[in-house]
Amino acid sequence: MEGEGEVLYSVVSWDPGLLHSLGQMRPAGPLYNIDCSAKSVLRLHLPHCVIFSEEDKDGLAVAHFTGGNIEIIQPLKVTETHVIIDIRELSRFGLIWIKTILGFPIDGQVLLFLRPVTVEQEQKILNVHLLPGNVPVTEVQRLHHNKSYIETTSKCRLFTDREYSLCCQPEDCEVQPMREMFQLDNFGPNYHPTFEVFLDVNIKEVRLAVLDKTEDGKEVWPRRRIPLTAPSKGVEPPAHRRIPETEFVNTHGDKLIQRVSSVMAIADSLKSKNIITPEMWSKIHVAETRQEKMRLLLNALESKGDNAKIEFCRLLKKNESDLVNELGPHL
Repeated sequence: MEGEGEVLYSVVSWDPGLLHSLGQMRPAGPLYNIDCSAKSVLRLHLPHCVIFSEEDKDGLAVAHFTGGNIEIIQPLKVTETHVIIDIRELSRFGLIWIKTILGFPIDGQVLLFLRPVTVEQEQKILNVHLLPGNVPVTEVQRLHHNKSYIETTSKCRLFTDREYSLCCQPEDCEVQPMREMFQLDNFGPNYHPTFEVFLDVNIKEVRLAVLDKTEDGKEVWPRRRIPLTAPSKGVEPPAHRRIPETEFVNTHGDKLIQRVSSVMAIADSLKSKNIITPEMWSKIHVAETRQEKMRLLLNALESKGDNAKIEFCRLLKKNESDLVNELGPHL
């Protein structure tokens, strides 16, 4: 950075329009919307998950989306963990593949989510996600907020375009599908489970392993003990609590950008409560369209936490009650 400034960023969706604009290129990481009120950011370090050979390091570039256009930025440097680029302005940036490389290794991760169990159920269902290592865990948690995240050692090495299977003990559990191809394309907006494990509702612990079917069942995520007792509500970590206001903003962000008309009234109140900075307020104020004003405001809220979104929703209900009642009648 050149001088001081407040940097705001959020992970946004690779929507179909953006993917279409890439042509034959494809995403290699999450899409970040980055902003800084002081315009002091001159260089970005974007995390990648690829385990490179020297001849493959030119396979990555960065797509910069701004004003309806796309700019392909060549890296200044590619390290073992990050792609480094120089920048002139901020908006949306995402890693992309600019050439086809088949069957290469990546740093992956295995994430586990236990679905809620109702009184009527006789089975527990455990979702198992195989994901690239540069997918933020918090993003997957956000989309699966109604499930219990089971924290465990998650790192593993995966190969793209290979088939993997899940081994589970006790053996009377059911795993579906039996095998699944891993591809480097799961960067949102949806993070669907790779495998589902169906277990007797009384089982308190399982042992899981991920196997590479191409290498005769070699364990790439060695067998682990997985406790299935979800934390009680009284001790549930803050990151797992369901906060209606946060869910409302996260779920309806795109609609809010298009439909909220009282952006400046809300921004005025948030500035008076020191929830957004005067610099950010000024940036929102000079934005040309109300959609861009709202986009900037939502980006600012991302770095301020749940309390900021709670206050935003309170102001939104006050200024645009009909919209809130339509989108979130139970808010």
